[in-house]
Amino acid sequence: MKNLKFTIEDREIAELLGRQNFSTKESAIFELLKNSYDAGAKTCDIYINNSYIKIIDSGSGMNELDIKINWMHVGKSNKGYKDKNNNRILTGSKGVGRFALARLGNRAKIISKKENYNPVHWETDWITSGFKELTDDVEMGTCIEITDLRDNWRLKDIESLKTFLNRAYKSEDMKVFVHFNDDKPYQIQSIFKDLKMGINYSSKILLNYDSKNMELTVTIESDEFTPEIGSVVDVNTANYYKDTFSMENELKIAKTIENSHFYLTQLGDFSAEFYFSLEKQITDVANKFMYKYNGLMGLDTNIALYRNDFSISSLEGKKDWLEIASRARRSPAAATHPTGSWRVRLNQIFGFVKIDKVINHNLKDLANRQGLEEDDFYHFFEDILHFGISRFEKHRQSIIRKIVEKRNTENKEKKEEKKKLSQFLKRPSTVTKMSKKEIVSLVTEIKDIQREAKEQSKVFKESEQKHKYDVRILNVLATQGLRASAIAHELQNKRNALSTGFQDIVSALEEYGFWEELNSDEYTRVSYKDVPKTLKNLEEINLKLIAFLDVILNKIEKNKFNSNVDSIESVITKIINVWEQQYNWLDFNFKINEIPRKYKFTDDVLEVIFDNLILNSIQHNELKDRLIIEIEVEVNGDFINLKYSDNGRGLHRKYKNDPGRILDVHETSREDGHGLGMWIVNNTLHMYDGKVIEIYGEDGFNIDLSLRG
Repeated sequence: MKNLKFTIEDREIAELLGRQNFSTKESAIFELLKNSYDAGAKTCDIYINNSYIKIIDSGSGMNELDIKINWMHVGKSNKGYKDKNNNRILTGSKGVGRFALARLGNRAKIISKKENYNPVHWETDWITSGFKELTDDVEMGTCIEITDLRDNWRLKDIESLKTFLNRAYKSEDMKVFVHFNDDKPYQIQSIFKDLKMGINYSSKILLNYDSKNMELTVTIESDEFTPEIGSVVDVNTANYYKDTFSMENELKIAKTIENSHFYLTQLGDFSAEFYFSLEKQITDVANKFMYKYNGLMGLDTNIALYRNDFSISSLEGKKDWLEIASRARRSPAAATHPTGSWRVRLNQIFGFVKIDKVINHNLKDLANRQGLEEDDFYHFFEDILHFGISRFEKHRQSIIRKIVEKRNTENKEKKEEKKKLSQFLKRPSTVTKMSKKEIVSLVTEIKDIQREAKEQSKVFKESEQKHKYDVRILNVLATQGLRASAIAHELQNKRNALSTGFQDIVSALEEYGFWEELNSDEYTRVSYKDVPKTLKNLEEINLKLIAFLDVILNKIEKNKFNSNVDSIESVITKIINVWEQQYNWLDFNFKINEIPRKYKFTDDVLEVIFDNLILNSIQHNELKDRLIIEIEVEVNGDFINLKYSDNGRGLHRKYKNDPGRILDVHETSREDGHGLGMWIVNNTLHMYDGKVIEIYGEDGFNIDLSLRG
């Protein structure tokens, strides 16, 4: 066959790879700036007015051969990984960046001088292109001039360009200056260059991913809280945190372990640096939560993605590509929420992620450098970053919760001390008999009430968010329960058929004389034609359905929500009986120390706690032949202490160092899990002034709980 090559019209390729390939004029200039960097330039000057754009650099320049062999060869890049002369990691790879010229103007001219060669002149109007050597003496480097501009450049456009380049360009190897009309030149500086803790941010989050070991190291450096935090947690704990996590254990994605291993090891090492700061708070709120700084000068940018020292254009920090806002909407709990998972808000975090041209080659740029291909590698990359951010969120929320506990204790103590005001309100005339010290105490109480009234709006909003969060999750579960109960009511009408159907069919077949024949070797040899075996399986399924009906219809009985418990033993015994009927491979050991009395909670509270614990044990030990569950209850005054354990596989290895994580909403080690069971247990305990005391899972699963009765 004869070899053929495509013939491409210059104007069409300029349209496709120029105007349509670069979404903004800023990104087109940025692409040309990269060429100057790859040429080894120490300086790059960008001149802009309404007549032309000039980009002049002090790089290595081009000669005739470079123009013909490289510049005019579309889709070919002569750039490797590093420039041996200056050790810069080269940015070019696709051989299409030169068409950024076409995005900016209809005409372009290049004059370039390479050391020991004559200067060259290349020019195009994107219909025809011309080239010639020059005899003029020009300085080494390249000058690009673009005319017949496609855009108007006004002062606000120049400001947008400066902002873009400050976010997009992170290197200090090449100085970049922007010139507009006769204004003083502006030097581009990375926005992340001179950040300071206590001025721009209160906490720094460092992430380092090691692809060989599939481990993510999370380091947190913080100065968010005043020294008073020492009364709540160890100061070092509040100011510094570091831990390493196995991503193979942590990331539960709907893929096989082998595939996960492949993606996690081939993703390549990368790092991230995030900064956290709070918006300005009401002074009383700032004092309440021991905030050291109130309203810092955080950067007006989101999270930038750099491949080496150049951002992937549209991901330079303007776009929320890591979906920080979306994460917060899915979990809107405040940091003060006792059980819900707080998520950092978009206006509270900024920073950058850094990947490498070769090390992270599986994270592929789109053709227009406006993002990354969102394939499986990208999703693993995103999930690792989300996990790293979640460790900061969990660490910070644990501190906030302890501050809330301390303040609640203090408030209770203050209420007990506030006696003067109640005495005064009962008998106002007593004020004339009060001493100066007592009057001061009275005034202090009144001021405290005024301050608390000002905070009430804030408290109400936090409470509203808490309940909205709880209700959103519980509404989903309730809806599924109602759907199940509707089906259960329909099946209840067929209960007799479910319970006696098997025996009715057997009796009929015996009466017709078929049963004995159907049990013969001839008719039971093939499994799927074995009628007695099929009927027996159906009987087992029917019995399961009957048990399901009993559970569903029993759980929604109205009286369960109305009458208080007068015997914990009887409630738990009923719970155990139901589970034993459904699962014959369960054994229960139940001990209780109780004097029957009226408790402050109803049957459903204990059912929610123990049903979720038992279900959790079953789902994590389905391959076990015999599962032993031990429940121990001790009533001690107003508190009921509960101990629950099983002899199963215990906690997943990712929870070894932090077992309390299993209480977080949507936290699960099962690929098909929803991560709500243990959260519901914890949330229920909090509703009754209870808590999880301890979780350990080395020898089976064990959890100690308490609630107020």
